[in-house]
Amino acid sequence: MSTPSRLDHLRVRHLRLLDLISQHGSLTAAAECLGISQPTTTKLLQELERVLRCTLVDRSTRGGLLTDSGRRALERVRPAMHAIDLIPDMVSAAPEHPMVRIGILRLAGISMAPDLVHQLRTHGHMPRLYLHEDAVANLMDQLFDGEIDCIIGRLDPNYHGQPVDTLDITQLGNDPYEIACAPGNPLSRKRSVPLSALVGAPWAVAPRGTYTRQAFDMAFMSQGIPAPIPVIESPSFHASFAVMSRNTDFLTIAPMSSVRYYADLGKVRPIRLSTPFPPDRMVFVTRHDLLTIPAVRDIKNSLIELTRTVPVPAR
Repeated sequence: MSTPSRLDHLRVRHLRLLDLISQHGSLTAAAECLGISQPTTTKLLQELERVLRCTLVDRSTRGGLLTDSGRRALERVRPAMHAIDLIPDMVSAAPEHPMVRIGILRLAGISMAPDLVHQLRTHGHMPRLYLHEDAVANLMDQLFDGEIDCIIGRLDPNYHGQPVDTLDITQLGNDPYEIACAPGNPLSRKRSVPLSALVGAPWAVAPRGTYTRQAFDMAFMSQGIPAPIPVIESPSFHASFAVMSRNTDFLTIAPMSSVRYYADLGKVRPIRLSTPFPPDRMVFVTRHDLLTIPAVRDIKNSLIELTRTVPVPAR
């Protein structure tokens, strides 16, 4: 393991250099981004490789590519760089309130974020929150790269990014998917509807590659039924609910908490399936090292407390 005395010779631009070479594939382009000459860039890389005692970049006339050692080093460098870039905002704007960057699925934005904010304020632990919406796989990559501090959402079993053994994963409440329709749709009054009866309906569903679309397709396929091809593909179930307000024959799929929220507003109605969707838990995910930040621990503990005290609506 590198000793502190050797690592103390490194500066921030040594670390940023590795990231820039990875992005641009060239020492020349990295030099331009840093505002220094190419000889100076070469010297920085040599100093970094000397401290870490390995070759980090394969250099050729075509540019520079990270070696395996370089890629492993970059996995640690990127979170550090994002943390460093965040320091000015953390100490200059309301330093008494730490900032936590939460990656959140759209479904969690409506089902969990309001209660989380209330819980944090009640206990006097309210930080500044930056909420970033994205797909599960993208959020996981951003967590590893240090662009966000934690995730509220679901785990994607098809995620093939970095190993998850460095993550702290906490199961939260059960929030399975439901089929929703407009209040005037005759299906909303039926006591039991088989999925096979819904194949021919017009659907507004999330696009392929999303967790919601995977759950939609698997629900039909598990019963030996080809999944319907949606008329509308939208990553936002809010937009799908809006479509149904003027097109009452449309159906959509959304988390149960969101369907019930809009049902209470009189916007949609859940369809009672004869075979409901299986239980599907929300999770809180962060890196083990980020649990040293008190505000991240407060968010985790608040979500655990909400899971214990806020029941999921009855089906």
